[in-house]
Amino acid sequence: MKKVFSYVLALVAVVTLGGAIATTANAAGGEAAANSGSNASGVSSSVVASSSVKKATKKAKAVPAKKRVKLAKKYKKNARKVVLKQVRKGSKITLKNAKNQTVKNVSVKKSGKLTVKLSKKQAKKLNKSKKSFKASVAQKGYKTYTVKFSIKK
Repeated sequence: MKKVFSYVLALVAVVTLGGAIATTANAAGGEAAANSGSNASGVSSSVVASSSVKKATKKAKAVPAKKRVKLAKKYKKNARKVVLKQVRKGSKITLKNAKNQTVKNVSVKKSGKLTVKLSKKQAKKLNKSKKSFKASVAQKGYKTYTVKFSIKK
């Protein structure tokens, strides 16, 4: 009984040691083959481990200039509608005045053309600089970008 117990104990020790070596080698990013020779009890074992570790982080792409959001109609001072074109479904648009104060946040429900309706207070806040305003666009899988629009009198 003692002999069987010592065989089992030796086998467990060898497998554990081989697994620890293989895990350490895999953490370093390579393939590992941990072979152990015969021990005092005459048991030999080999453990081969390999892994293909892929990084899940993807870098966000920049939206090409041709595909960025643009004004469909020129924005006139104190107008209560901002008409944007080339918007993509699921993106989030933030209208800001030249002082970088957020005027309105909009989530795009449908790709194409988008009309953003403003209250009188929001229109007045958007026109604080009297020359321009900005739209920040955040899309999934892309870097957030900002487009500057001029205000016509």
